[in-house]
Amino acid sequence: MLTKTWDIFTWIADRLNMEAKVLCITVGFILFLGVGVTFEMRTIVSNLMQDELEKQGMSIASDLSARSADLLLTSNIFALHQLLRNTLQNNSNVEYAFVLDNQGQVVAHTFRNGFPIDLLGIHDDAVRRKELPGKALVRIEDQIIHDFSSRISTGNIGTARVGLHERNIQASIRKVVIAITQTTLLMSVVGIFAASILTSLLHQPINLLVEATRRMSRGNYRQRVEVQTKDQIGTLAQAFNELGVTLHNKEQENDTLWAELKKKEEVLRTLLKTVITAQETERKRISRELHDETGQVLSSLMLHLQSMKDRPITGEMQEEMENIRSLIARTIHEVKRISRQLRPSILDDMGLFSALNHLCEEYQSNGSFDVDMVVYGQNTGKRLLAELEIALYRIVQESLTNISKHAQARNVSIIFTLTPDQLYLVIEDDGKGFDVEQHFSSDAYKEHLGLHGMQERVEIIGGTLQIESSRETGTTIYVNVPLQFATEEKPDDKNTDR
Repeated sequence: MLTKTWDIFTWIADRLNMEAKVLCITVGFILFLGVGVTFEMRTIVSNLMQDELEKQGMSIASDLSARSADLLLTSNIFALHQLLRNTLQNNSNVEYAFVLDNQGQVVAHTFRNGFPIDLLGIHDDAVRRKELPGKALVRIEDQIIHDFSSRISTGNIGTARVGLHERNIQASIRKVVIAITQTTLLMSVVGIFAASILTSLLHQPINLLVEATRRMSRGNYRQRVEVQTKDQIGTLAQAFNELGVTLHNKEQENDTLWAELKKKEEVLRTLLKTVITAQETERKRISRELHDETGQVLSSLMLHLQSMKDRPITGEMQEEMENIRSLIARTIHEVKRISRQLRPSILDDMGLFSALNHLCEEYQSNGSFDVDMVVYGQNTGKRLLAELEIALYRIVQESLTNISKHAQARNVSIIFTLTPDQLYLVIEDDGKGFDVEQHFSSDAYKEHLGLHGMQERVEIIGGTLQIESSRETGTTIYVNVPLQFATEEKPDDKNTDR
C-alpha cells in the first residue's frame, strides 16, 4: 500500500513544474502542521476541561450534600426543591440534581418529565465498597453525563447527586479547533504568497538559463547569461558562461579543422581522380599496344608458320611447328582477353551498354551464373560522358567479379534507368550475401577494397552508392549519378595514346 501511494505521489510530482512543487510543499507543510496542532490542542483542552469538570462536579455534590442535611432532617421538602433548583440555575454545567434518603428513595429532584429510574442503581457498587463520594458516566438522550454522588454525612441520612453535561466542553473544543483552523488557513495564504515570491525569484534566472541552454543546443555558443546573484544560481550561471566560452572556442577549432579536412579531402579526391584517369589512360594505351602491336606480331608469326607448313619438312618438324602454332593461337587469345580486361575497345567504339552486354555474355559463357541486363530510357542518339561510362563499366565489372568469387549466386540482374537528369543502376544477385555494416566497420576492407573502390568511383562522378545485403538472401547495389552526355569526339581522339 505504501509503495503504491509513493508511486502515485512520484507520478504526480514528475508532472508538476517548479512553482507548483514549491507551493504544494509549502501549503502541505502548513496544513500538516495545522492538523497536528489542532489534534494536539483538542486533546489538551479536552483533558484539562474534563479534569475541571470532575473537580466542579465533586465540589457541587459535596456542597449540595452539606446544605441539604438539615433540610432532610426537618423534612423541609420545599426548601430542598428550592436548593436543587438554585444549584441547577447557578451552575451552567449541571444537567440535573436530586437527593435520596437512607432508604434510596428520591426525596427531591430537578427532572421536569419524571425521574428516570435507571439513575438509581449506578452507584450501588460504590456504596457497597464505601467509595462515596463517587463518579459514574451516564448516557441520557445521546448525551454523556458525569454523575457525581456525595453522602449526606450528618446521621447518614441520605445521598446527594448531581449530573454534569459536556456541552460546554464540546463548545470550547470547537472554538479552539475553529481558531486553529482559521490560523492555519491564514498561514497557508501567507505561505502561498511567500512561496510565490520565492519561486518568482528562483524561476526567472532558471528560465533564463533554460532558454540560453536551448539556444546553445542549436549552435549559438555565443549565448551568455547575466550573473545577478552570488548564490548557487549565480554560480550555475557563471559555469554556464564558462561552458559557452569553451564550446565557442571548440567550435572555432572544429571549423578550422573541418575546413582543413575538406581541403585535404578535395585534394585527395582530385589526386584520386587524376590517378584513376591516368590508370585508365595507361590501361587504354597498354590494351591498344597489346592488341595492335603484340597481336600483329603474333598474327604475323602465325602466318609465317602457316606458310612453312606447306614446305617439304620432316614429320618431327611438322609436329613441332603445329605445337608452336597452337601455342601462338592460345597466346593471341590470352592477349586479346587481357586487352579487353584492361580496356575493352568496344567501350570506346560502341559505348557503355554494348560493352556491358559483351561483358555479361562472357560471364554467362563461362557458366558462372545467368546475367540479365535491362536498360530503360536509353537515349541511342548520344553517348554518355567518357568518365561516366568508364566509372559505370568498372562498377559493374567489379560487382560481377565479386559475385563470381564470393556470392555463389545463380542469377544476376543489372537494371539501368535513365531519366532526363539522373542515371539509376541496380545490380542484384541471389547469392549468400554478407554483413555490410560489419564489412565497412571492421578491418576486412584492407583485404577487400573492391567495394570501397566502387564507392570512390561513384563519389568522383558526383553520385551515391548504397549496398543492401543479408545472409542467404543476396545482395543489391544501388547507384545514382547525374546523367551527363559527351560532346562530339575529335577525329584524332582515339590515336592520342599511341
